Amino acid sequence: MTLVLAAAARSSSSAVVSSVLAPTSNKQKPVILVVAGVIEKQGRFLLTQRFDHASQGGLWEFPGGKVEAGESEAQALERELFEELAIETTTGAFLADSVFDYGDKVIHLKGYLTHWVSGELVLHSHQDAKWVEQGEINRYSLCPADYPIVDALVRHFRQ
Repeated sequence: MTLVLAAAARSSSSAVVSSVLAPTSNKQKPVILVVAGVIEKQGRFLLTQRFDHASQGGLWEFPGGKVEAGESEAQALERELFEELAIETTTGAFLADSVFDYGDKVIHLKGYLTHWVSGELVLHSHQDAKWVEQGEINRYSLCPADYPIVDALVRHFRQ
């Protein structure tokens, strides 16, 4: 699993980070488009912990899920956050994306700033959740594809 980062400028005020895999074989693997919400509420950000028995079990992530056919990325993110956490959100600015090879599949993860609208957090697809300050995020063991999103979040709030 090799992850190579490349930065590119986007519009006037934000930077886009793309992570690209170094090729490891000629074999085609399915590429799954996944969206993640960097949910901010009262100056803290939500991290969720994957079930121990799941892929990447026990690791923390920005919650989200797969984009289904016919959905925009924003629609998919808002649907997934409602299904997984029972909260309503609105999708904000794009932060970063990463492409990561997990062996049997390739995940193309796109992270967005996301705003809490309503609902009480209910964990349907995670074993734990924590509201953390930006500076605390790197204290958690994150899924590898989430790290470029953390870097973009830090840059976004430095501007």
